[in-house]
Amino acid sequence: MQAGLSPKENLLRVIRRADPAYVPVRRLNGLIPGMIRLHLNGNVILHDSVDRWGVRFAGGGPAGAEWEPRVQAYAVGHPLVDLSDEVLDRYPWPDPQDPELVQGILDGVDRANNLVVAEIGVLPFTRAHFLTGMEALLVAMADQPQAVGRLLHIIADYHIAVIHRVAALGVEAIRGEDDYGSQTALMTSPAMWRRLIKPELARIVAAAKAEGLLFFMHSCGRIMQIVPDLIEMGVDVLDPIQQQANDQAELKRLYGDRLSFKDGLSTQGALTQGTPDEVEADVRERIRLLAPGGGYILGPDNAIAIPEANYRAYLAAGERYGRYPLQF
Repeated sequence: MQAGLSPKENLLRVIRRADPAYVPVRRLNGLIPGMIRLHLNGNVILHDSVDRWGVRFAGGGPAGAEWEPRVQAYAVGHPLVDLSDEVLDRYPWPDPQDPELVQGILDGVDRANNLVVAEIGVLPFTRAHFLTGMEALLVAMADQPQAVGRLLHIIADYHIAVIHRVAALGVEAIRGEDDYGSQTALMTSPAMWRRLIKPELARIVAAAKAEGLLFFMHSCGRIMQIVPDLIEMGVDVLDPIQQQANDQAELKRLYGDRLSFKDGLSTQGALTQGTPDEVEADVRERIRLLAPGGGYILGPDNAIAIPEANYRAYLAAGERYGRYPLQF
């Protein structure tokens, strides 16, 4: 164990799998020791509103206590009902150079002692189904792949421009979100994912890598089949690796030398349904499976409210079992 590491130094060692001192523990409000997550202005939709892409959202709400995180709104109004070239040509796409997008996001940020991560929001697949509706997008992927490819390319171009902007501001990492899986399988075939989605995601990751940035990728559901693709394109950290949907031991065995993992503690199990003792046992098992050699940031797999006693047990167990050398 390396004594005297700052939280940022320890976090970087975790990500690089290079002799960290302890497993970082993510609080339910998203805070991780040694990291600051910057949300671009207007990217977080918490209430009924229309976002800069023209998508209408409903629901949502503010955060309560730390164990009661904010509730994100959900897309209900999908403005793209046609993927013809004419419609895509005249659609009012958001401007990645909009000054308000990044205005003030680094004010007061302690860059010396924190890994500064820019959250660029939802990536091409999720943004596309926000714009079209999920069913319409999945049908179009089969019936109009060229049109869908163009839509995904437009979205990726936006993210690439944003990445270059935030890199110029001095951020050190990018985090994006794109959910590809249900509890049991990918939402598309692997072949379709590789044909339409992978090229645009790869362009986005490549833009971050060209700027010397780490890339954090969020993708819910069972995505075991495409993890090698994510590694190939340069993803550094993958979350939330839900234990009900993925084989965490297999992920660590096959890819733990090339990819770091975040979260993985089930909000479908002990955290919400169990006792503090059961939460402690689940935390211990996640650390046993995923933390050897570094490469693991402990956290719940979803940001939903949990009982306070279970939340406290989670934090305590992370501190107890997450010190290197691990005692198992």
